[in-house]
Amino acid sequence: MSYPKKYNALKVSQPFGEFFAISIKAIDLLEVTFSDVLRYNEDGSLSGSQRLLDEKKRLKEISDYIDSQDLAFPNSIIIAANYNEEGFIVNDDEDKDIRWSFDEKSKGIYEITIPSSAKIAAIIDGQHRLKGFKDATLKRQMETDLIVAVYFDLPSPYQAYIFASINYNQKPVSKSLALEQFGYLTTLSPQNTWSPELLSVFLVRKLNTDKESSFFNHIKVAPQNDEYLLEINPKEQEWLVSTATVVEGILRLISINPKRDSNALNKLKESERLRSLLPKDNSVLRKFYLDNNDVFIYKVIVNYFNAVNEVLFVSSKDSSFIKKTVGIQALFNVLRIILTEKLEIDKNISFDYFKSFLEKIKDIDFSDNFFTASGIGKSRIQNVILIKLGYKKIDDIRKEEEKEDYERLTKFRP
Repeated sequence: MSYPKKYNALKVSQPFGEFFAISIKAIDLLEVTFSDVLRYNEDGSLSGSQRLLDEKKRLKEISDYIDSQDLAFPNSIIIAANYNEEGFIVNDDEDKDIRWSFDEKSKGIYEITIPSSAKIAAIIDGQHRLKGFKDATLKRQMETDLIVAVYFDLPSPYQAYIFASINYNQKPVSKSLALEQFGYLTTLSPQNTWSPELLSVFLVRKLNTDKESSFFNHIKVAPQNDEYLLEINPKEQEWLVSTATVVEGILRLISINPKRDSNALNKLKESERLRSLLPKDNSVLRKFYLDNNDVFIYKVIVNYFNAVNEVLFVSSKDSSFIKKTVGIQALFNVLRIILTEKLEIDKNISFDYFKSFLEKIKDIDFSDNFFTASGIGKSRIQNVILIKLGYKKIDDIRKEEEKEDYERLTKFRP
């Protein structure tokens, strides 16, 4: 199969969020998707996020039907693009060669690009239909088009929400199982049982509704795409950031492998499912997550970004990249570095403490053309900030042709 592959797409807008409808050959969809099977273990615990595949009977029936002359699958398969099997959103700078993208080609008509065969599209609904093609003939795989609804950059808890919404009233999925999936987004489960993914989504929703938070009314369920975000609120042209961007930023503060943590919790009996039983790792706020100190984690994020808002956002130009997705991503990375270097020493997470760091970078012009809205823009924003804060030197920059710009923007000389 040759890549990149491009598909015409229609954008579909709904209250929950937007997705794109495309037509794709079954063989191509099989190559780039994966599913984490939702199942009850022998001890009654829940694992995964998709229904158990009935290999012996149902899949055989589906495969036989696929190879028949009466094949018709008019309903869509739903997937979440740019989501890997470790539980992280695939970011532009880290995996720019595999990340799916979309562009508007004409009014209402978009083009989706799949750059490689990397399996970074999670199946939200329709895994039985798709799995059935694996045992069908190659000819039928290659000739059959499937309707696919593509959500971009959708965190795992929201994938589970869509799955539950679709299957709640359908016989194949029990009411109790659907309710457990809804538990990703509600307080039905005790807070001390929450996975890093669930806690991150909870905190993002709180950030977006808390009037004391600089993120208040600035977070939307949308792809990590600034131009796309501006379409959502064109009249006010306020800065907006995607849910995925903020969820990802928080996740990396509390886990190095969210999917591993989620699966480990789901293997435990419900009465024993405590996040405190998860192993320690190198994420900077892991200790506070394991200790159920969510108030501390929330305070860190609120105080830091409130300081960001006062020092950098309020006075910045509308064109400033610091208020775009790449800027928010870079600021979360900078927060991780500050906490890694200073938290144990200074034991301070106050607004004034974070402001004292940010005052050192307020003279940087983040609207400069050196910065871009792509993955390299995030790296450049992050590098400039770290140089100004003393965590990095211009000599550490690998690309010689960029050093002059770093000198100009930071007013430092190596």
